[in-house]
Order: sequence, then structure tokens, then C-alpha cells
Amino acid sequence: MKSLQDVRLYCFSPGDFLMGRDPIEMVTAQIKGGADVIQLREKNLPKREALELGLAIRDLAKQTGVLFIVNDELDLALILEADGVHLGQDDIPIKFARPLLKDKIIGISTHSLDQAQEAIDSGADYIGIGPVFKTETKIKADPVISIELILKVKGLSPVPVIAIGGIGEDNIDLLVDRGIKQVAIISDILCSKDIEAKTRALKEKLKGA
Repeated sequence: MKSLQDVRLYCFSPGDFLMGRDPIEMVTAQIKGGADVIQLREKNLPKREALELGLAIRDLAKQTGVLFIVNDELDLALILEADGVHLGQDDIPIKFARPLLKDKIIGISTHSLDQAQEAIDSGADYIGIGPVFKTETKIKADPVISIELILKVKGLSPVPVIAIGGIGEDNIDLLVDRGIKQVAIISDILCSKDIEAKTRALKEKLKGA
């Protein structure tokens, strides 16, 4: 099983980018391409269906040694025996989630230095920070942050800091060139005609960071 420190490329279940394809094939392609994490992120899927998909992804993650994280839903994370959960600013605070998850991974989305510091103080195991670039993944996206802010958070954080938001093959070098080597990518991978090749190309760029 990969450790958080080893994570370079953080990937996702299809969500709204399924477009009639097989979700497990899409996740498998990301893992073959070098994904280190798969997050179950299905905001519009009925919970029963999300559970069924999560069970399949969990088994695949265990077989391949990638980390399996559940977005937002503490109950699903517990039922699926996931490696952890990823919480947003409007989700249950860590102090309430930690007693339930015990030593499981808890990641937090942050959009400012103050939020990042609060996540660190609360005991987050990793921090997601962004959006770094304009993103269409969220209907109401937070304002774009600067690369300098990511570097500042990296400098004060004792846990991994993962950049997210609008990152793709056309702009990832802007992060890699500044030493940012842990990123989460959604649409650039999931909208690709060849998910495995796209994932591999992005992972290769991160190896040089």
C-alpha cells in the first residue's frame, strides 16, 4: 500500500465525466497509468449505487496497492473500509470525524492560508489546496489561488500538500518547475479518449518534480 508521502498523482472515480463508459474500466486505466490514489467522488449518484461502485473500486485498489479515499461521506468511508476520507470546508470537522475514523487518513480541501493552517492544527493527514487554475469541475468554484500560496503552505505544513483545480497536461509544468510534485487531476484525465495514456503522461511529468 502506498504512503501519502509517496503520492504524486491523485485520481478520481468518473462522476459526471462517465459519458456512457464503464466506470471500473476508467478507474483501472488510471491505475495502469500510474495513479497513486483513487477517490470515490460521486456527488450525483444515489448512495446505494455509490456504495456498489465503491465496493468494486475498493477491491481494485487493494489488489493494486493504491490508496482508496472516499469524498465527503463518512458513512460510506466506514462501510467500505476505505483508507480514508476527504472532507470539504462545509463537511463534518476533523474533531468529529477522527474518533470514528481513528487512524484512517483524513484529507481536507482548503482555499486559503488560514484554512490550511486550521487543517494542520486540526490534525489533517494531508491538505488539498486550490483551485490552482480555473476549473469547470465545480459549479461554484472558489477563486483561483497563486502558486506562491501553495509553496507557502508547503513550507509550513508537516503533512503532504496536494494541489488541485484545473491542472492538466498543458499547465502541469508550471507546478513541476516550482517543485510542486503532488497534484490531483480530474477532468483532463477523465475526459481523455485514452485515460491510461493521459494518466501516464502526467505521472511522468511529476516524476521529474
